[in-house]
Amino acid sequence: MQAFLVLCDAAGSDTATGKLNLLGAGWSLTGPAIPMSAVAGFIRLPWDEVNGEDLSFQLQIVDDSGEPVRPFIDNNVPFRIEGKFTLRDPEQAEKAAKTVPLNISFAFPLPPLPLTPGCTYRWILETQDKEVASVAFTVRTEPSAV
Repeated sequence: MQAFLVLCDAAGSDTATGKLNLLGAGWSLTGPAIPMSAVAGFIRLPWDEVNGEDLSFQLQIVDDSGEPVRPFIDNNVPFRIEGKFTLRDPEQAEKAAKTVPLNISFAFPLPPLPLTPGCTYRWILETQDKEVASVAFTVRTEPSAV
C-alpha cells in the first residue's frame, strides 16, 4: 500500500470518477491567522491486498511533540477524522483494471483551526492502525512591530 497527503486551500472529490479537484495545493506554511483549508489524499492498494473488506482509516493532527491537537476548549477531544472505504469485491473487478493498483482518493474540508503561531504540525493518515502517510506544515509567527 502507498499513500500520499496534500494540504490545499480547498479540495473536492468526484465520486463518479475518483478524481480530486485541488485548489492551492501543496503548501507547507500558513497563518498566522488560520484560514479554512483541506487535506486531500490518495491510497494505492495492490489488488492482491483487496479482500472485499472495508478499509478503515483515521486522519489526525499532532503538534511538533507528537501530541494530538485538541483545538476546541469546550470538549477537549483530539481533532480527527475517522471512517472507512468500502472496497469492491476483487472477483468483480475487470481483468484489465487489475493491472494497476486500486486508487482511492479523498478530500476533507477543514475549519479554521486555532493553532499556535510558530509551531509545526503534522497530519497523519493511518489505515488498519498503521501510519501510511503524513504531511507537515508550520504556522507563521505574527510579524514584529516596527
